[in-house]
Amino acid sequence: MTGTLRLRVRGLIPCSVRSGAPVLGLLVGVLMATKMVGAEVRPAAVAGSFYAGDAAQLQRDVTGYLRGGGEAGPPPAALIAPHAGYAFSGATAGRAFAPLAGAKLTRVILLGPSHQADFRGGALPAAGVAAFATPLGEVPVDRAAVAALARWPEFNGPARAHDREHCLEVELPFLQATVGAVPIVPILVGHSTDRALSLAMARRLAELVGPGTLVVASSDFTHHGAPYGYGPFPQDRSLPAALVALARATAGRAAAADPRGFAQQIEASGDTVCGARPITVLLELLAHAFRGAGTVVDVTTSAAVSGDLSQVVAYAAVDFTGSWGAWREDPPPPRLATLDAVERKAALALARAALATHLTHAGQLADWFAANAVAGNLAAPAGVFVTVNNRGAKARARGRLRGCIGTMEAREPLADAIVDAAVSAAHDPRFPALAASELPEEAIEVSVLSPMHDVAGPDDIILGTHGVLLSKGGRQAVFLPQVATETGWDLPTFLSALAQKAGMAPDAWRSGARFEVFTAQVFGEE
Repeated sequence: MTGTLRLRVRGLIPCSVRSGAPVLGLLVGVLMATKMVGAEVRPAAVAGSFYAGDAAQLQRDVTGYLRGGGEAGPPPAALIAPHAGYAFSGATAGRAFAPLAGAKLTRVILLGPSHQADFRGGALPAAGVAAFATPLGEVPVDRAAVAALARWPEFNGPARAHDREHCLEVELPFLQATVGAVPIVPILVGHSTDRALSLAMARRLAELVGPGTLVVASSDFTHHGAPYGYGPFPQDRSLPAALVALARATAGRAAAADPRGFAQQIEASGDTVCGARPITVLLELLAHAFRGAGTVVDVTTSAAVSGDLSQVVAYAAVDFTGSWGAWREDPPPPRLATLDAVERKAALALARAALATHLTHAGQLADWFAANAVAGNLAAPAGVFVTVNNRGAKARARGRLRGCIGTMEAREPLADAIVDAAVSAAHDPRFPALAASELPEEAIEVSVLSPMHDVAGPDDIILGTHGVLLSKGGRQAVFLPQVATETGWDLPTFLSALAQKAGMAPDAWRSGARFEVFTAQVFGEE
């Protein structure tokens, strides 16, 4: 992932309201907002730049965006909406928020990325902040909920991160226009938040959700162009369609409440979704404390408004309808067994999809997660190696091996380990980095490892059955079981080559070395 992104926002383009359109009765909360006396109010930081600073104009703009939201449906319990300048993303945000019109809410939890500070976990507003202001009035902070979260280490990020942050603020006028001045729980999620911490944060938030709770994750999607340090696609007329396709694939994993698939798609592609961390927190919450369905309601890009292809941002809106419930723990991970034919086929497809997404920056990995469940052996912790082999004339000219990297330890579910190993195999330091153009010429092989165990010495190694990890003097190297079969080496030659791979003398294995062996389920593409 790239570092924290800062958006360069142009001046806003006034949004017109269609003549003859029915008047939308959505602004009930705007007139009800009152001035809070004796309490600290977080002032609007981007009024007049990201959105209109004049209350009347802002009201007209938001009303127009909401009118464009399409047919009314059941109010969502959670949503994902963009946070760019309204001229660029207001219409997409309107489609996310429009179904909320008139909903009876008691609390809104806001999750967004911090563009100003880097930290782990969540940052809450300072204890004295009682409201957030926009030109439409003040929105009260649910100070009891904020205080409850502040007790937990997962939410000890710096309060100052809220001072000039725009990502939560730009959602407030849409809330004011649809549900009124409902108390909010504003949370910024730091860029250094990993998936484990996202799960822990979601567990704490589950204590706050219930009937009348809305959770909003604020995020723009791919940021493409030199200002964002990410430009894998040609800057021509095909660019907006490519970004829409990528955003739709990634947003589809969000709509499926699939935190694993969403995170893996972004990590493998290097995609610049600025709100990936807050969205992951939301998805963990949905996966564990929600019953319902998600829908991608809109995907667009800034180029649709600006026509500028030198820097383009994609926007997506996702609504989740259903109900909150009690927290459901994940089942214990299964123990690894022999993969059946369906699992082997899925594992190979997963490795290829991870490679393709990493090298083409498209949505193949998201598509794999849409079509396959991570269950059975794919959910079991396992060590795994992914091998990329040349085929045909390329193999005859350059040799068969093109890359092979993996992990010996069963530290994560097999599906995650395959993605990590496949992406790493594209950058095996023994070879030039793999290019996307090479993928059709390569065959993928997956080796799923058994747990390792020590043996007394070389005489206990069974060539062709055992893979071997050789360790000595802080150096180590591994050969998979199929190396002996493919090379035809006898045991001394096998171990000498292994010692050399570890950077030792060919005969270093003969004394003072440690040998650990394992077996592997090895299968590959034809």
